[in-house]
Amino acid sequence: MDTVLVVCGPTATGKTQLALRLAQEFNGELISADSQQVYLGRDLETGKDKDTLGDTKIWLMDILEETNDFSVSLWRKLAREAIKDILSRNKLPIVVGGSGLYIRALVENLPNVDVPQNPQLRQNNKSAQELFNDLKEIDHVRAEALNNSDRHNPRRLVRAIEIALAPNSYMLTPGYKYIQIGLIAPKEFLINKIKQRVKDRGLGEEYVDKEVEIMKKQITWFKKQANINWYDVSLTRIDAIIKSCRKRLRFPIER
Repeated sequence: MDTVLVVCGPTATGKTQLALRLAQEFNGELISADSQQVYLGRDLETGKDKDTLGDTKIWLMDILEETNDFSVSLWRKLAREAIKDILSRNKLPIVVGGSGLYIRALVENLPNVDVPQNPQLRQNNKSAQELFNDLKEIDHVRAEALNNSDRHNPRRLVRAIEIALAPNSYMLTPGYKYIQIGLIAPKEFLINKIKQRVKDRGLGEEYVDKEVEIMKKQITWFKKQANINWYDVSLTRIDAIIKSCRKRLRFPIER
């Protein structure tokens, strides 16, 4: 089975720096898993750091205008196409980013992200209780499996109904062997990194608060995800992480 390397974790942990070193070590190309970097412009605000890329190719960055809609489903489709192309040239695909749902949808092959929205359903003004009752009629098991928070969230209930009404035609695609490398550090360490990065980019102080909030949400998300090999970047040198990756990949990679 073909191997795909994933470098994930909260902002300011040095994911791109590590991914670039890994691409150089293992003849790889990067695939951005960042919900903001897909859009053209705002390079400093979204941390694209293009000047560090050198000759390394990175996919799914700067691919559409901000006025265009984008989704997890579309990102996964494009990511799979990129993975196929990279592997066809006997290179290592390296997915790198902090958009946790994007990564989970790809790694776990989640079928529900491809279920389209139902415009008519989304335009109704039903209460959460009414939507929950509708879901119970359509799919009693799915309704009863919802936690208390989801049962009182109209947006999540609408999505649950969309999934329950979808035909059983959303088939899983052939998978790959995903090796997930997660970078983490204490919050105070990351906050200092964020402050320095915002200063270096010449951005206003308001970006510190914004980045810190994103970082905290990412930490919460990634704590709940399985099968990630975590490294504390406040304690572990990048060379040690690369050495560990070499062992996990059993490089040279066997196809």
